[in-house]
Amino acid sequence: MTETTVQDHLQTPAEWKHLESQHVGPFLTRMIHERKDGSTHIWSSRRHRKNFGPEILTSEGEPQAPKKRPSLFVWAPGESNWWIAVLFMIGSFGFILGSVMFLTGFSNDMLINATFFIGSVFFTSAGYSQYNQSINAATTIGSDSMPKKRKWFALQPGRIDFWVTFSQFLGTIMFNFNTFDAFLDLGWLGQDLAIWRPDMIGSILFQISGTLAVFEVCHRWWCWQRRRIAWWITMINFIGCVAFLISAFMAFVRPNPIFENLATYATIFTLIGAVCFFVGSYLMWPEMSAEVMAGE
Repeated sequence: MTETTVQDHLQTPAEWKHLESQHVGPFLTRMIHERKDGSTHIWSSRRHRKNFGPEILTSEGEPQAPKKRPSLFVWAPGESNWWIAVLFMIGSFGFILGSVMFLTGFSNDMLINATFFIGSVFFTSAGYSQYNQSINAATTIGSDSMPKKRKWFALQPGRIDFWVTFSQFLGTIMFNFNTFDAFLDLGWLGQDLAIWRPDMIGSILFQISGTLAVFEVCHRWWCWQRRRIAWWITMINFIGCVAFLISAFMAFVRPNPIFENLATYATIFTLIGAVCFFVGSYLMWPEMSAEVMAGE
């Protein structure tokens, strides 16, 4: 059995030489080792939880680009990343469709609410799948071994990927309450308590997740890496989180509204957020394709 040493929450082969660790606040996001054969191993949080393996860099220190253009459509139902993308896309489309129905004056409120609720259920399925993938990521670097017993729920507060996925999962649950309570016939106070409050909490949790995801990808507070698909996915989703949060602020109900048409503006920002999440989720397919080609 290979001897290992513990660094942060990870175990690494004892013969590897630790070169550098990068943290954002208390969280480890990237770690570089020199293997016994002299080659370099670069671990990063997002790639690890998605089971993409270590980073591969060019001689200039840039992420290695695939030899050909990644596929825009991927069929890989055996991969958890594929299902996460599909579930987020379906959930996002539900919010897009519900928003468009409301903004175009569709008269069936029950159908609009049902569309939002179904979208939120798919969001929760995707959020849990992503969280489950994170908590079951291998704890040993340089090994393909997975935990012997699969976890269905775990608290791992020392890991940034845990907070990225767990806060988003909790946010999707809040959206379940928010969209389900919209079926109820409530006064303005009841709407604020049963509909607006979980919407606001869910949007804050999404914003926490989106912000931590930026830290996880950049390994610092901010970065500009337009050649990386992972960067685009993270930044587009971050914009979507901001849009959802603005929408939640505007959705607050008062007996005498300060501004007219706040519901319309709130729905517009919901639409913007949903479109961002749909695009970000879709880009996970080309990202998967690029990873496959990089390994060939």
